[in-house]
Amino acid sequence: MAQTLEKPLLGLDTEFPDVVHVLHHAPSGRYGCFCHEGVHGLACFSTDIGATRFGEFIDLSGLTVESLSFDEAREVAKDRPMPVVAMMLLDDMRHPVIHYVR
Repeated sequence: MAQTLEKPLLGLDTEFPDVVHVLHHAPSGRYGCFCHEGVHGLACFSTDIGATRFGEFIDLSGLTVESLSFDEAREVAKDRPMPVVAMMLLDDMRHPVIHYVR
């Protein structure tokens, strides 16, 4: 008899919040991104404080924190040029939650 696992894949119990916070540089149209183990993604945070702290590591003036719905952030990620292929929830940067958009 086959057994059904409650959580067959690591990370499925972690979801993105309905609203995420991202860094945006309006003059250039750029957004804050991150690379984790070779995967490039739009950097997302569950709080604006997390996004602000991430912005302290980026050498670019004029960054602002934008609050986006999950679907809006997904569209932003899809519109980024390659190699960006995902959204990354970076509340724990050592273990990001990755949502692939392509």
